[in-house]
Amino acid sequence: MSKNFLINSFVFTMIIIYYLNIFTKGRVDTLFELDSDKILKQHQIYRLVTFSFLHGGLLHLVGNILIIRNVIYPFFQDKFSFSAFLGVFILSTIMTGIALISYYSKNAFTFVGSSVGFYAFFGLMVIFYINKGWDYFSLAITQQPIYNNGLVWSIVIFFLGSFITSYWENFKQFSGLFAHNISFLIGIIIGILIKFGD
Repeated sequence: MSKNFLINSFVFTMIIIYYLNIFTKGRVDTLFELDSDKILKQHQIYRLVTFSFLHGGLLHLVGNILIIRNVIYPFFQDKFSFSAFLGVFILSTIMTGIALISYYSKNAFTFVGSSVGFYAFFGLMVIFYINKGWDYFSLAITQQPIYNNGLVWSIVIFFLGSFITSYWENFKQFSGLFAHNISFLIGIIIGILIKFGD
C-alpha cells in the first residue's frame, strides 16, 4: 500500500470516529478519552492511546488533520516509513498521557486531541535541523515562499497551537500547553536516541 493511502486512512479514521461520537451523543468520547480516574482506578490502559484519535470540536478536528496531512507528514514521508511515523505518534501519545496523569494526579480530568502525538514531530524536526546545520536550515526557510513553506508553518503552528489551547483554558488550567511541550520534548529525545538527520 502507498504511503498516501496509509496517511489518508489514518486521518479518515479520525473523521469517522468524530462523527460516530456525534451520532452516539458523546458515547465514543466517554469510552475512549483520557480519563484519569478510569485509567488509575479501573485500569483502562487503552485510553493512553485512543484519546489521540478524538477531538473536542469540528475546528479542533479540521485543524489537527490539516497539520498532520499538509505540514507534518509531507516533511517526514521521505524520512520515515509509515509504521515508524505511526510508532512515534503512538509512543508520544502514551508518554504524554502518562505525564498528564502524573502532573495532574490530584484532580480527576479528561483530555482529547491528536496534538499529543504530532507535537513530537516538531521536536524531531528540531533535531533534524540541528544535525544538518544552520546552512541547511536557512536553505529550507528560503527555498519556498513563506506562505507555502512547511518549516515556517511548523514554527507558527507550534506557538499558535499552544497559545490557542491556553486561551481555551483561560490561562488557568495548562493541560493543553503542558501536553504540547511534553510531546515536543519526547520528539527531541527520540531524535537524539535514533540520531535523526545524521
